[in-house]
Amino acid sequence: MTTYTLFNGKTLDLSELSSAEGAFLRDLRRMAEHDISYFEIARTAIGPGSPALRGRQTIDRRTAATPLYLAAEDIATHAGVQQGLILAPEFEHLRAEFPTDGSQISVAQAADFIGISRAAVYKAINAGTLQALKIGNVTVVNRHSAVVYRERREKSGFVSASDEIEDREHAGIQNALTLARGSEAKAARLLGLTARKASAAKTRQARPTAKPRSERGTAE
Repeated sequence: MTTYTLFNGKTLDLSELSSAEGAFLRDLRRMAEHDISYFEIARTAIGPGSPALRGRQTIDRRTAATPLYLAAEDIATHAGVQQGLILAPEFEHLRAEFPTDGSQISVAQAADFIGISRAAVYKAINAGTLQALKIGNVTVVNRHSAVVYRERREKSGFVSASDEIEDREHAGIQNALTLARGSEAKAARLLGLTARKASAAKTRQARPTAKPRSERGTAE
């Protein structure tokens, strides 16, 4: 791509990007298309060592104004909006409606706390077993409701949270391996992991799972 249009409508000229920088932006877009977690996309896009930071650990004003950084940040923001974690520009006027007392957590935080996928959190919300509040495009989960839900799952003998988190991390790595066409080094770069961890996930794919998948990520 030679141009990129930001959320605010501004068009960036990307014609002077190197082939490696262009490939970096395409990788970010594929991560978003495969629904990889916004947090992983953001870390890859503008986290320490990112190509958008020119490999540095910190950012300065000059770097933050470059087309590469602006495009990478915007791709991550789009993913956050799509995943219901960042308020879309058209709903910005609703920002003041978000509770500030700490009683609400994001869907991603609820998924990590309970030990299920984001999709399972939404399923539980739709089933009425998790209390949530939707403001614009963003859904937040009642913190106490998440605590009760987790305790009920544990008492019911559902798969442990640690196993669920391991499976979701594994799924994210598998998505990255797919994007990287099996290249462990590229998958590791996409997720900010070590090549050793990506290799371990690739090896695990060939092994049978210890617990039935039908039990995992379900809403009570």
